Amino acid sequence: MLLPRSLPRELLYTCFRPPVSACRSFQSSSRRGEELQKPFYVTTPIYYVNAAPHIGHLYSSVIADVVARWSRLRNPELPVIFATGTDEFGQKVQLAAAAKEVEPQPFCDEVSQTFRNLADSANVSYTRFIRTTEQAHQDAVQHVWRELVKRKHIYKGSHSGWYCIADECFYTDTQVETVNGITVSKESGRPVEWTEEENYMFRLCAFEKPLLEWVKSNPQAILPSKRYKEVMTFLEDLPNFRDLSISRPRSRLQWGVQVPDDPDHTVYVWLDALVNYLTVVGYPWDGEASTGRTQGWPADVQVVGKDIVKFHAIYWPAFLMALGLDPPKQILAHAHWTMDRKKMSKSTGNVVDPNAAMSKYGADVVRMYLCSVGGNLADDSDWSNERLQNFYDGILRNNLGNLLRRVLSPAIMDRVRKVPFLYRDGEVHDEDKQFHETLQQLPLIVQEHMEKREFGHAANAIQYGLTEANGFFTSRQPWATTKPAAEVARAQFYGYESLRIVGILLQPFMPTKASQLLDSLKATRRDFEAAKVGAEGEGAQLRPEEADFMFHAVSDPVKKTSSRPPRKALPVREIPPDPRGKELPPHLRSSVSTASLSKEKHGASPLSAKRQSLNIKQSTTDEGAPKRHKANSARSR
Repeated sequence: MLLPRSLPRELLYTCFRPPVSACRSFQSSSRRGEELQKPFYVTTPIYYVNAAPHIGHLYSSVIADVVARWSRLRNPELPVIFATGTDEFGQKVQLAAAAKEVEPQPFCDEVSQTFRNLADSANVSYTRFIRTTEQAHQDAVQHVWRELVKRKHIYKGSHSGWYCIADECFYTDTQVETVNGITVSKESGRPVEWTEEENYMFRLCAFEKPLLEWVKSNPQAILPSKRYKEVMTFLEDLPNFRDLSISRPRSRLQWGVQVPDDPDHTVYVWLDALVNYLTVVGYPWDGEASTGRTQGWPADVQVVGKDIVKFHAIYWPAFLMALGLDPPKQILAHAHWTMDRKKMSKSTGNVVDPNAAMSKYGADVVRMYLCSVGGNLADDSDWSNERLQNFYDGILRNNLGNLLRRVLSPAIMDRVRKVPFLYRDGEVHDEDKQFHETLQQLPLIVQEHMEKREFGHAANAIQYGLTEANGFFTSRQPWATTKPAAEVARAQFYGYESLRIVGILLQPFMPTKASQLLDSLKATRRDFEAAKVGAEGEGAQLRPEEADFMFHAVSDPVKKTSSRPPRKALPVREIPPDPRGKELPPHLRSSVSTASLSKEKHGASPLSAKRQSLNIKQSTTDEGAPKRHKANSARSR
């Protein structure tokens, strides 16, 4: 397949580049028989309950949810296990509860519920919410401990090092530094204190070569590649490898799982926490280890933040190898979020409240923003309220919302029902071929990016497809009474098909809005195989009755102060009549329908359409009848 000749260079090599799969048959990916027997298993990190959830927690959950929903979309016959939850043991929790003068368990109960509420508010489709204080999990942790002892991977020894309560881990002399007279971790910048104690130790050194071989032979095991390289650097640096302390004296840490047969020690919080991924799939299993496969192990995708890669990509696989279990198939480590280019901090007041954002814009909008702006994972992303507002107005409300109302407008629907367009596969009008090809490629391009975990490129490709659809529809001017009925019918058909295919592809990102869109279109098929032109069957574009308001006006929450006096209000400019003496119809006044877009043969310059969707903000009372005004461009990262 060839890309449309008018594709801008920056999109040619990023979100809309031709996928390898574009030349393959448009069929479901085949899987071996044994693969079909294992459920698809995806996890978030379990969240520490020492403080309330923030936007980073929501980001991890949304990324994992997009992975889970994509699997359901691509392989509806394959069961999905999707686990999230809370990490409730450890010194940080013990101190946080003491600071509030409450016992640890009720403290954990309260904070854990806030994380569950956040997941529910964001429509995260988890199948299991695990808490490490559950008895089933504590039993699994103690079983793991006994297995490691039996396999001679644990011994008792003296341990000393720089301990960080906030990070719940030890650091060596080379991993700390002195800043303003305080010794801190180079990695996290958090304070550490010198600690000497008798602990149980895990023989991590024994797994240096197996870990290195595993990582080298599985370049997709740790994504993005930036994190993969960091892990490789760590594994190849011999001084990094020391046996790992996996217990704390009970005198220092009471809030945790007791070491089996030793009441004076508590299991190290990270060993305890990591075992949750096994607890979810029923570990310990009856019979052979292969039984775990039918339960879902190994995990297919484990989503984590970049600050805990070491625990998940080094310690966790080593523990699993010591147990005779397979490491996870893929560790997906995302970067962090900043606020107005600065690190988020409660002390500076620039922390994003995810619940407030979702309350204002809706969960789907925040989900799509997180994926569009931060979906390529490698580098930190910047949260901007102004950019979120522009994203809502420009891309969702004006691009998607207006196209729906224009395509299903009563005037156009009345005409096409009288002379409907009957699409037959392989028979495409010459004027429609370029856009038809773009629409057919879109699902394959999105699929390619999703399989590479390039969520930002996938989301942007969908948005770009919408921009092209708006340009195509505008160029055809189906609202013009002088247009032949056959041309109106073809324009409406392709507008309908664009929305239907986009609605299917949006399901992992915006599940509620995608369902609302497909409901408006009266679409009966919502699986990935239906994401191609004409898949709904003959006359599907004639089913809808009216369009829903998908995105209502939301005021910009950003208030900027200025020393300049306010501008004098300008009089409202009347819309001029067209050359034929008639007022322009509402469709022609749409956000994406600009006169400049009609210069191309197929009616839409992709680059100008892209700029329109990003740089034009509207205030409307009706998605189909906007009043334009120029807005500041959304700042790029």
